[in-house]
Amino acid sequence: MLQSIIHGKLPSSVWNSEDVVTSSIIGGFQYLSDPLYIVQALSASVDLNGSLLAFPKPIKRVQYKFWPSLKQCEPDVVIVLIDEDAGVHIVSVEAKYISPKSSEEDETVDFEDRKTWQRDQLSRELEDLNDSDTSKKLSIEEKDIVSRQLIYLTNDTVMPEEDMLLGLRHSKASNNNVYWLAWASFYEVACMEPMTNQDELILSQIQEVCDRKNLTRFHGWGMLPEILPFEGFYSSNAELMWPKEELAATSWEYNNEESSD
Repeated sequence: MLQSIIHGKLPSSVWNSEDVVTSSIIGGFQYLSDPLYIVQALSASVDLNGSLLAFPKPIKRVQYKFWPSLKQCEPDVVIVLIDEDAGVHIVSVEAKYISPKSSEEDETVDFEDRKTWQRDQLSRELEDLNDSDTSKKLSIEEKDIVSRQLIYLTNDTVMPEEDMLLGLRHSKASNNNVYWLAWASFYEVACMEPMTNQDELILSQIQEVCDRKNLTRFHGWGMLPEILPFEGFYSSNAELMWPKEELAATSWEYNNEESSD
């Protein structure tokens, strides 16, 4: 799948598929040699209060469950992280590439009568994340679970607060830990120093997929200082801006008094 994206060989019907993007990028992380890579990516997640996702103890093992069928939803991937004390951290990831949430809360219908498709997608996922049936499906003992988090993974440049707030508002879960993560965070981790030759190969391919799918951050106009000075002026948001250092301006004053000549 990685190679088909890199070389543009996917049919147009699936080119923008979120499942393809998820399996190619997050799927690639499962083959890396150390949990540090995925932990580093997930740790860039931020909640509505501005707090970053953190795992108090070092993570030693990671398991990936793609598209598990839960009671109300099918998250794109559930990542199970096991720390050095055998504590389990469950991270459910709802990934969006282009499309919006698949469903929103229909408040015109009594809550007890609402069907799955009439519930907010993030609300459903939060509820399933906290359901004991989910831990059974994942073969995890409830007593071993240290934390549960839902990550809303999007290609936004700013946090999609409204989506997250609506998800929290309609959730009936006892634990509502929801975070936002940008796809570009996976690209940045893919640029880390590889630990093995195999890591180098996988990380380089993940970088290429992110580039191909425009899942990287914009870091500014790096070459601007080299193209100045220039003649004339340039504009930014309708404000005229002159290259100050390159223009030798002389000061003058306007005097509207009649000349004495």
